[in-house]
Amino acid sequence: MTDPQVFAATPVRNAVRALITRHNQVLMLRKRTADGHDRYALPGGGQRAGETLLETLLRECDEEIGTVVDVVGLVHVAEIAKPRNGRGDLCRQQVEFVFSCRVGDSYLPQLGSRPDKRQVAVEWIGLQYLEQLDVRPPGMGRLIRRMAIGQGPVYVGRLPAAPDI
Repeated sequence: MTDPQVFAATPVRNAVRALITRHNQVLMLRKRTADGHDRYALPGGGQRAGETLLETLLRECDEEIGTVVDVVGLVHVAEIAKPRNGRGDLCRQQVEFVFSCRVGDSYLPQLGSRPDKRQVAVEWIGLQYLEQLDVRPPGMGRLIRRMAIGQGPVYVGRLPAAPDI
């Protein structure tokens, strides 16, 4: 078990992610760090007070990828310890819920109305390339590939810590 003092100053945060696949590709956000490094993540974000997980998912997809998604179902739950604002001594515990979703056949990748501050693009990425990219959190590229082909475990426990992007 992790030292509870590391998490004591921050509440647990729920977040949702959309796993959207088409023709052996997955829809990913490309984010750029301050030093110009590209990282990839599934669309989604934090749950606001009063929102259901599905309401959060629909809002985040509209904001980040500019479309309404059809939610198919829950495929993955993980816990993540994220360093808090660059401080190695404090972490934010985040529980991520990944839902399989669909977009319309005519959807073309685009930034939504309120993309994340470091988000620079929305891209279809071939499943075979995920493990070669910097997908966050670490190890998620392999899990996304397994989820997309129906082999991923629903609950994976705690994923490795990763700095904010």
